[in-house]
Amino acid sequence: MIKYFAVENYKSIKNKAILEFDSNLAEDYPYPASAVIGFAGANASGKTTILQAISFVFWFMEESSSEIKEDQAIPVCSFATMLDSPSKFHLIFSRKNSDNKYIDYEYLLTVNQEQVLEEEVYYYPNNDQELVYKRQKQQVEFGKNIHVLDADVISSLPVKSSIIPFFFEEIVRELQNYHCLANVGPKDFQEFEFNPPNVKRLIQDLQDLPNEDGKPSFPLLDILNLGDIGIKKISLTTKPMTKDMEEEKKEIDEIFHSLVRDIRQREFFDNNLLGVTFKHKMDNDLVDLIESDESAGTLKLLALLEKIHLAFRLGLLLIIDEIELRLHQNLIAYLIGLFENFDQNNQGGQLLFSFHNTSLMEILQPNQLWFTEKNDQGQTEIFSAADFTDIKDIQQRNLEELYRIGRFGAKPRAL
Repeated sequence: MIKYFAVENYKSIKNKAILEFDSNLAEDYPYPASAVIGFAGANASGKTTILQAISFVFWFMEESSSEIKEDQAIPVCSFATMLDSPSKFHLIFSRKNSDNKYIDYEYLLTVNQEQVLEEEVYYYPNNDQELVYKRQKQQVEFGKNIHVLDADVISSLPVKSSIIPFFFEEIVRELQNYHCLANVGPKDFQEFEFNPPNVKRLIQDLQDLPNEDGKPSFPLLDILNLGDIGIKKISLTTKPMTKDMEEEKKEIDEIFHSLVRDIRQREFFDNNLLGVTFKHKMDNDLVDLIESDESAGTLKLLALLEKIHLAFRLGLLLIIDEIELRLHQNLIAYLIGLFENFDQNNQGGQLLFSFHNTSLMEILQPNQLWFTEKNDQGQTEIFSAADFTDIKDIQQRNLEELYRIGRFGAKPRAL
């Protein structure tokens, strides 16, 4: 679980912006950090920017070594008046170890479009800081318990990506394994889309991971019926191969003969031949509908449920920009509540989202409700409702009402 995130000189964020997931938690809270954080604010105030900043860090740790080519720029953008200065990121998060105890990890990154200037990794066994490595450009200092890369490897380390994938110690694998699921990345927004192979994985997981009473570990049909009353069953089917697919498969069979490539291509075609059938109750009968017959809202919900289940199962961070898209506000409130349900979310999955529907403020605690606002200099600032210590009994107050009367700011100024 993320406990702390700071970003400086990234897009509309000029000065250091700090997002504290572990502040103002109730004494009996079951997680080391808040399972839910929601961002509100006016259009163009920086909500998407803060989500992009966090997703960039995870993407950089996990994917940069394979996705950034030598002739490509690192996808960071400094504040408009500080283009010659690097962007800085600081992340602290916790992961459960084999003893089911949380251990903290810390990641610091200073980077511009041309190269990594600084990269530091620490972990905290027994709450004491231990160095994994500290990197300044191509100079690397290693912790005492870390395998030291030889000189030839160090000299060939990529200048535009993280060096985390070059290590194999269990400590560093935790950094590789803890990633985020996001519909917004370093570059742009990409809505979660309905995908039959992902639905296949979800259904298989629910079959393989039942509760003690034999029921699915994740109430998929129950949740779907909150948004689309009448769905009684979901099943996977096969679709006929199109002529284009037949020709492509024949070409692949003729060109590739190695076992690995064959398995990969066969999996590709298997996935593309998958379909999903929904059984609906209509006039006291069960009727099959394929995905093209389903509403966009139902397909969006199913795509989102697949990500939520994955976050719960693996204890990951789920980032959703504009969470209201195509879903009813009551359904969104229910999904947000799932993250606070320890029986469902027992691995510490987290939800970070932006929203415009102020009614969602009613289900958030002050420490979970954050705002973005641009000042007169065009700089994004972030702050929490819990920062307003002058508001008496804020824990018991209606946060939506306080926001509507302008108590928190973060609204379109002319309205």
